[in-house]
Amino acid sequence: MSVKEIGIERKKYADILDSNISAFLNGAGKNIALLGGRKSGKSTIAKRLMKTEKNIAVVYVDFGKISMSPESFAVEFIGAICWQFLHEPVSEYKNFMGLDNLLKYALEMKSARAHEILKSIQNEISKIKPDQRLLAQLAFNFSYALADEKGIKILLILDNFENIFDLNNFEQIKDIISLVNFNHESVKYIAASSAQTDVKRHLRNFEFLEIQNFDKNEIMEIVKKATGKADNKLAEIILELSKGVPIAANEILKNLNEKNGLIEKNDASASFFSQLLCKNGVLYNYCHDSLNYYLNRTRGQVLSKIILKVIASEKELRLSDIARKIYRSAPVTKSLLERLISADIIYRKDNKFYFYDPMLKLWLKLSSMGYEFDDEMDEKNFKEVLELI
Repeated sequence: MSVKEIGIERKKYADILDSNISAFLNGAGKNIALLGGRKSGKSTIAKRLMKTEKNIAVVYVDFGKISMSPESFAVEFIGAICWQFLHEPVSEYKNFMGLDNLLKYALEMKSARAHEILKSIQNEISKIKPDQRLLAQLAFNFSYALADEKGIKILLILDNFENIFDLNNFEQIKDIISLVNFNHESVKYIAASSAQTDVKRHLRNFEFLEIQNFDKNEIMEIVKKATGKADNKLAEIILELSKGVPIAANEILKNLNEKNGLIEKNDASASFFSQLLCKNGVLYNYCHDSLNYYLNRTRGQVLSKIILKVIASEKELRLSDIARKIYRSAPVTKSLLERLISADIIYRKDNKFYFYDPMLKLWLKLSSMGYEFDDEMDEKNFKEVLELI
């Protein structure tokens, strides 16, 4: 049984969102940005509202799955809204990604204004040189028109929000955020993203809610729900190994249940490092994908990766230390470090550099030293790993 399966609720964040919904219903409410590392639970926290909230229309759109050219964005964004508004099954989702079908669905929704917007999009796309700025504007106007005409309130959950900035690459748009009316009284937003620096820079009229790793009390709750008892020793083992990283805590507990109770720290550690260092492990793939995610948001990826390996392998390095180890000048190294800071993978404190994600740091340190396995890790390698951490 995994943490996800037993439904662990990040209550302190859920309470804030619930309180904001109440304010929204009473004519107030804020737009909220849920920020945190990859797999920190942002999506789960936000999507919970789709099940619990009955007084407003909650619509979830994953910008990681929406095409980010103005023409496709206009159709697919509206399609995702219509699909959920009509409560159609997943098997029908693909049918909402085409403009001709959307015009029919708009009639089913009995919204003249929604249908009018889709007709405007159809007319614009048919032109040799469509107005891409207008298309993006119409896409966002759709939810406002729907809310006004139906007399309802809509909460738009926009996951992987950072992908929207790809629309800024189109000459006619440049600043996609300027096209969004974040002050509409009947439509509010939750933007979820791991690109914390970019989102904070662009969404200045949002309240930022930063998702932290599990603390000791939350680990205790997880253990109790999974095992039926408050096992302080087990909670301490999970917290020490996972450093509170949600996906890591989840995997440790999952393997504990699958193997009928890994109680001893040595056994739990063996299972944990197997997941972290074997290529078929959940934690290995989490770290591998996370590294690629962050590096893809930087320039100069080769040197950036070398810098990350250096920071992961050493303690409390200053800029001059890092420059010396990568054989580059201080100005060049500083520029690379600033890119990594902007990508939210490291941070600076007291002129030293640290990882945000302790799991990624540990994986990068050990895998860079050769502790990376195709199938399984033997006892000798396990003992060597324990001596290195």
